[in-house]
Amino acid sequence: MKKTIGIGVLFLSIISCGYLFQLENDEKLAKKIETELNSENGAVDFAKMTDFDWDSLIILGPYTTIENVEDEFNLNLANIRQNGIHYSDYYDLIVFLKDKKSVKIIELNRALSSQRRIIKKEESKFKTGEDGIIKLTE
Repeated sequence: MKKTIGIGVLFLSIISCGYLFQLENDEKLAKKIETELNSENGAVDFAKMTDFDWDSLIILGPYTTIENVEDEFNLNLANIRQNGIHYSDYYDLIVFLKDKKSVKIIELNRALSSQRRIIKKEESKFKTGEDGIIKLTE
């Protein structure tokens, strides 16, 4: 009986580790970026707004399946699989990457144009258009 309980506890511990190391929305950074996007200028350079190490980002729209994105772009997004983007249509998920691994995420109100590609840090400049859609500046 003790052996069965021990195995059960070990099994639950291993499963729960997947939930323990999930990245959370950085609300402070999200608010900072949304403030800039809603300002008179309406532009934001993500590279200048961040103070952590990253080399690229990807924008995941509503109903995105994380596993499909991992396969399509050869990424390691294990630490955001429990985020909930796959069943939500309330926000776009900005995933900051370092060496193809997610290092930080922010949830922004839905106004981003679809960007199903990896965007390099030096190219991560966005501007709010007259239609209210936030687009990557070319």
